[in-house]
Parts: sequence; structure tokens; C-alpha cells
Amino acid sequence: MTTASGLTYNVLEAGSDEIPAGDMILVSFVAKDANDSVWMDSRPDGMPRPARKVDSISVLNQGGLEEVLFHMKKGDSISCQVPVEKVFGNRPLPAGVEKGSLLTVGLKIEDAMNEEQFGVYRQEMMAKQREMEAKKGEGQLAIDIELIDTYLTENNIEAQKTESGLRYVITQEGQGENVQSGQKIKANYSGHVLNGAFFDSSVEEVARENGKYQEGRTYGPFETAIGQGQVIRGWDEAFQLMNQGSKATLYIPSGLAYGPRARSEEIPANAILIFDVELVEIIKE
Repeated sequence: MTTASGLTYNVLEAGSDEIPAGDMILVSFVAKDANDSVWMDSRPDGMPRPARKVDSISVLNQGGLEEVLFHMKKGDSISCQVPVEKVFGNRPLPAGVEKGSLLTVGLKIEDAMNEEQFGVYRQEMMAKQREMEAKKGEGQLAIDIELIDTYLTENNIEAQKTESGLRYVITQEGQGENVQSGQKIKANYSGHVLNGAFFDSSVEEVARENGKYQEGRTYGPFETAIGQGQVIRGWDEAFQLMNQGSKATLYIPSGLAYGPRARSEEIPANAILIFDVELVEIIKE
């Protein structure tokens, strides 16, 4: 079959129910290049992607996937070839994907629903996703704790432990009460990845020694509120275990740092971080 703009597609499995304009559709898709390499695939997580069924004026002569979706019915499964620019939109093309090339795209309309039904579905999917992420996080935490504890044992380090998985060593005692949630502090830090690269320091001398000095940067203690989500969770927890003038080394599981996100070249996904920190001042307001 051919759309108004000239895109051709083959119906692999025919559905029956027409989808009214404005309804939400749930689409499973996979996109492959000429070498059968997969570039996009919604199927592994079992969560089809939502899209709105647009009207004919919106899709006329667009030549993209929206135009193909417009012609599909609930239950339809199709295959079509689409220019890469229409698949990736304004996003940069992945390495190995050439401009002007075609991707073979498989689409299946898993379901269609009105706005009210979609609202219920979305809440259910958000809950499901949170549950999946929590399970993944639990598995990663177990891995991280084993790696941290092995590191501590191999280096003869006796660290204190918290239920969250944080390990820490107070290397210098301070004075007064510990930081309370909501208080602001000034602190210095230097950080590196477990068994890996040094990535940053607020101390100029340390940054220079480790090849991370940045011209024009103002070095010295940084200021932040604690327990307010302004810093990584590992810091929010750890600084509340410290008082003014204290120093500590923190061993932070990835879930209390940047999790599955790669932060930089030195901090890959699921990186365990080690920080040497100094609580310079608890700011009194």
C-alpha cells in the first residue's frame, strides 16, 4: 500500500477496528538498517510507546511514520521503509547511519483508547516502571555492595555501614552537632571511581596533581543545602553523619550517585564513587 507522500508499506497482519482521530494508540516498533542491525526497538521492555491518532490535515504529505500510523487500524502490523531523517527527527543520527538512507520499520498497533482510558493506563504503566526500576536498583545495589566490601577488605579499610549501602570512614573528627536536613554547608571534596579514574576536586592543588585543573574555575569550598536533593543521595546521607571540621572518605553505591546514567567519560553508568570530603562549615542562619 502507498501513502499520499509515496511511502509504501506492507500489511503483515490485519486488524479490524478503525481508530478515531484524537484517540491514543500504543505502538510497538523496531527499526533495522540494510544490514539487519537494530537501531530502535520498543519491544524488550514490554511497554509500547504512546502516540496520538492525528487527523488527515496533520499528516498529509509529511512522509513520516505519523502518516503511516494514520492509515493503520487497531491490531495492524506493518513493515515499511522510511528515510532515517523521518525516524530520528531532529536527533543526531547514530554512528553508522548515513544521511538519506532507509530504515526498515516494523509497526504494530497494540491497543487504542480514549483520553480517559489512556489516563488510567498511564498511571498503571508508571507504577509498573517504578517497580521494574526498583527491582533493577536492588540487584545493582547488591553488586555494588559486594564490590565495595571486597575493595575495603583488600585494602584493609574498616568502614562504617548504613542500611542504604553507603560505606564511610571518618578520618578526622570535628566539633559540635552533626548536620541536620535542610541546613546549608560549605565543603571540599575530591572524587574518583572505585578502582578507576579521578574525576574532580574543589581543591586546586588536588585538581592540578591529578590533571583536572580547569583554567578560570574558582576553587574552594562549595555551598549547598543538605537533605534537599541538591546533591547526590550519597552526599545527602553522608554529610548528616558529619559535624563541622570533620573529614571523611565516602564509598557510594551507584544508586546513591548517578545510577545507570553515564555522567562523563570518567563516570560511566552504574559507577561506584569514592569521595574524600571535608565539612568546612555548617552555615548558621
